[in-house]
Amino acid sequence: MKKNNLKKQTWFIYFLSTWILILSLFLSYINQDWQWFSRSGSLIVILGIYLTSSQIIENSHRLGQNRNAHNDGNFQRDWASDKQEKFLRHVRHNEEETWVMGKCGFNLLIVGTLIWGFGDLLFYIL
Repeated sequence: MKKNNLKKQTWFIYFLSTWILILSLFLSYINQDWQWFSRSGSLIVILGIYLTSSQIIENSHRLGQNRNAHNDGNFQRDWASDKQEKFLRHVRHNEEETWVMGKCGFNLLIVGTLIWGFGDLLFYIL
């Protein structure tokens, strides 16, 4: 992602977080129920997770593009011996697994934060 887009995205997330905070303060004050303010914290945490984990998202996306662009038949290099080629495949595989694990962890953080902030509302839905 380009640096200019990152700045815009960062400012948008700051704006959205501020809007969520102000709205939750207003709802809490009007209803005299400060759970709205408390719940807004989990939404702001999710936005923060997204912002700090943007590298994971970007690299996972890039790995997906590289995986589609190169199949194993195109991976060979003239300079790579069989031993070096196996090593390169091993390193590439480990890198892909690391980013996939990071992306899964990112998703777990979001789901866990939503449950933490809004899990007790499930009682009212069911």
